[in-house]
Amino acid sequence: MKKDMNQLLAETAIRRTIKNIKDSPERAIRNLVDLGLHFSNGRFQTHLLETAQKMLQNPQSAYYTLVRDAVAAIDPDILITFSVNLGYNGCTKGAELIRKIEAEQKFNIPWALNLAINKKELESNPQFYPDVIRQGVSLGIHTYLLFITQFSEALIPMMQNRQDCAFILFLDSSQVNDFFLTKMESVKNAMIAVSMKEDALQACQMLHDSHLLYAVYQHYMEKDKSYLLNGGWLASVLPLRPVFAFLQADLTCSALTQKEVYDYIISVRDSQQVPLILMDMKQDILMIDQVVSDDVCMVGFDSDGNLKTHEGLIRDEKYNIFCHPLKEILMAAAPK
Repeated sequence: MKKDMNQLLAETAIRRTIKNIKDSPERAIRNLVDLGLHFSNGRFQTHLLETAQKMLQNPQSAYYTLVRDAVAAIDPDILITFSVNLGYNGCTKGAELIRKIEAEQKFNIPWALNLAINKKELESNPQFYPDVIRQGVSLGIHTYLLFITQFSEALIPMMQNRQDCAFILFLDSSQVNDFFLTKMESVKNAMIAVSMKEDALQACQMLHDSHLLYAVYQHYMEKDKSYLLNGGWLASVLPLRPVFAFLQADLTCSALTQKEVYDYIISVRDSQQVPLILMDMKQDILMIDQVVSDDVCMVGFDSDGNLKTHEGLIRDEKYNIFCHPLKEILMAAAPK
């Protein structure tokens, strides 16, 4: 897949910044953000970089610590490839195509696609998921959130063959073992998000020692609200040293609880006192999508191929990804 000049410039700038961070992390990061703003022509990219520019005016920002530690611990090829695929291919180049198709054909396209991987389908029909991703890329989607109940090495070539995409693998912390780490060594365009369970500390240590980019995630319920809002959950995450921490509300959570949790997430980010990026799996994806293309559109498919949106699960054959092409489903389910 041929890289355009802007992508090559972005990769060169990030690689230079990584070299300079050890000597002067504050100056190197600020220079990278300023350079990104100078060349930015995407709405989301500009919005994100302007926010980062304001935050980095605080010399005590914990995000300086986060970047310095990430550069020291993570394979630089992963940092460069993943960040360019997410930031440039996903939120600039891809977003432009999304807006163009939406304007011309009058249906909404998500900036990221969620896929709960059906291992049986993956292994018996190895072209199915790569074809879904190919369809997504043709619409401008370059970011894929893969939910994996059981790891399969068939995922490796699928990710390797899409060097223009960013993948986030959500999996149980128990799946992080020597076999998994060996297979992931060659993948430079993925981040691994492990569940916050009893063995999460061991899993994160293994990922850290393997110089992989990783995050943690928590599926929370109504009963977890107090533990989240009083900072207990975040305190349990910090020793694991992830770059990102994701929270995902259960469908049974009230709208009030989800709002309170998201308000808390924003307050943590704005405080700049925690060396990780805390995100809400639903609200932040919707926020990014609105910046990318005005209307909100969150789309995914469960392991049976059923359509999932921010409004819930739709069990209807005409919206099933095993039965119909992605574009056809979006045109029917998300018209403008």
